[in-house]
Amino acid sequence: MSQQIPNTVMHPPSSIVLSKLLSNNEVPNAFETASIHQGINNLQSEISLLRSQLDRLEGLLQKHRRVLSAVRRIPFEVWGKIFTFTLIPGMLGFGWYGMRELLRLTLVCKTWRQAAWLTHELWSNVELYTHPSSSDTARWWLSRSGNLPKSLGVDGHGCCHRKTFHRDGDEFRCPIIQPGLVKLLSDGPVLNHLTLSCQVPLCFKKLCERLHPSLWKPIKSLSIWIEEGWSQVIEGEATSTSFDIPPSVTSLEMGLFFGSDFGRPGRPLCISPGVYARLKSFSFTSGPAWNNGAALLQALQYCTSLENLKIDFGRNTWRYDAQGYQVAGRSVSLPYLRTLRLRGACETRILHFLMMPALTELVVEGRQYQKMECFWWCFPDPEVRCPNLRIYRLYTPFSVNPLELAATLKCLPRLTELTLSRAVSDSRTGDDGGYYCGLNCGCTSREDEEVKEEDLVDVFRILHSLDQERGSSRSLPLLQVLEILNLPGNYNFSYICDYLAARLGRSPGQASDTLTRLTVTFLPTRLPNNCNARDFKNVLEELESIGIKASIIPSELEPMKRDDYWHLYPFRV
Repeated sequence: MSQQIPNTVMHPPSSIVLSKLLSNNEVPNAFETASIHQGINNLQSEISLLRSQLDRLEGLLQKHRRVLSAVRRIPFEVWGKIFTFTLIPGMLGFGWYGMRELLRLTLVCKTWRQAAWLTHELWSNVELYTHPSSSDTARWWLSRSGNLPKSLGVDGHGCCHRKTFHRDGDEFRCPIIQPGLVKLLSDGPVLNHLTLSCQVPLCFKKLCERLHPSLWKPIKSLSIWIEEGWSQVIEGEATSTSFDIPPSVTSLEMGLFFGSDFGRPGRPLCISPGVYARLKSFSFTSGPAWNNGAALLQALQYCTSLENLKIDFGRNTWRYDAQGYQVAGRSVSLPYLRTLRLRGACETRILHFLMMPALTELVVEGRQYQKMECFWWCFPDPEVRCPNLRIYRLYTPFSVNPLELAATLKCLPRLTELTLSRAVSDSRTGDDGGYYCGLNCGCTSREDEEVKEEDLVDVFRILHSLDQERGSSRSLPLLQVLEILNLPGNYNFSYICDYLAARLGRSPGQASDTLTRLTVTFLPTRLPNNCNARDFKNVLEELESIGIKASIIPSELEPMKRDDYWHLYPFRV
């Protein structure tokens, strides 16, 4: 039987004494004081009892509500999507850490465990280690992925094929050709992608010798990471310095992390030309010591069906004059290439050698050092080498030559998306006319001011000047998305506004502007003395009124309170 809540009643004589004392202003005597104290104690006891019962009832109420919580009705499919986003991309299948985190999720409750079991995507990637039981673990793991394409990664470190490896006793060990892996590839689940991290190239060659060619047929994508070259293979093993990729592979990712040349003319990167001809996707990563760009160019000469190409320069400068590799004065034609990504580059000289008539997207990411020595950027003859380019993203460690950049953009009339990150210069940004000239942003502007040649140090100022020339066609006529990221703090924003205003102020008979989205961000900087938040707001309102969705970060500006570098106001997303 539940406990009854007591009625709060004043017990005599305290209630009588209290009534008497409240009707006058007399000082209570000793008896009255003791009676009042007794009443206080009684009330406090009743309050404590009521509070304990209230806490119990509130807890019981929460339990009732918890049973009816909407979280209990979340479908397993939704939980599975949440888990997929919780486990960051690349965590699964590339280390025990990701596998451990997924297993931990299954231990939280029955619902989470069932949701994880039913989400096949979580179990489609696994990495194999040298422990004898890891093959069985990988087999069990992949069995939960249903009919989804499966990926397997193998860590091949600690291989006896390497000269400098010190082994204990007479045991010869190579994780790439361990019996468990060979058995898993022979009679295990069908794989779509295989990643092999080899210490020397002989490891992969030995694996191919142990597997029947028919076992490679399901594998369409292959990643090979090689730590050291043929010179580090133990004596008597390197009878041939070539190997072939299985014919079923159409997507190849290769990483070389040593300095010696790999392959020979006619068989670049130790792979036969027929392999390159089958590739639809090719990704190449070089270590800091590898710099034979001529060898890669010769490999690309055979990639006649390539659609996607990714090159990671490893923050190194490549040479294109290696002995035996004839590339000087010649261009490599990639007729079907659609996307090209250059990462970790300190120069873009490779663009001199590529002809890409079908290219639609180009991404250049310069190497990011705390202290940059140099970044040499050029894009020769873009209207000839990639006439159909639609998307161009340039991420540089610092600004590039504005004249060259403007000339390049002028030759890309089909661009619809343009991203410039740190590529815009801050040289000579002073302008007596005020910030944000050209749009109705509340600042003064001298529209009749003549643009001097020495002032053309900004890419948008140059484009604006070129567009004003008689008989000149408008630059970037099809541009829809413009992203200008990480501008220097003292950048004169009027250059961008003048360029946009000229695009919007079209002449009669001229096509309307196609720009629909503008994004501008600044590097950490001090608040300019001659602008405030209203200036940015007016620009946004002006652009949005004509259908351009604009974002200029920050939306509100605050003055500096401390003269300290680490407390600069961040003009960033």
